[in-house]
Amino acid sequence: MNGLLDLHGCSVEEAGNILNEILDEKASSHIRIIVGKGIHSSNGPVLRDFVKNFLIKNNIKFSQSKIQDGGEGALEVFIK
Repeated sequence: MNGLLDLHGCSVEEAGNILNEILDEKASSHIRIIVGKGIHSSNGPVLRDFVKNFLIKNNIKFSQSKIQDGGEGALEVFIK
């Protein structure tokens, strides 16, 4: 794996800014992004859904991490 990015606890705006920076840099081809499961949010997994939608809009491949790597609270992201 090339990188780890922990967005857990960030606002949607902060996460968007960080993701845009990473896309501009294109330094890593594989990043594990920690987004949390949303269990402490009254509105469910807001950050996880935001990051997934961001990646889809930008045609970036991703998958849910294996359970030992964060499961529902993490995404494996593959940048071209």
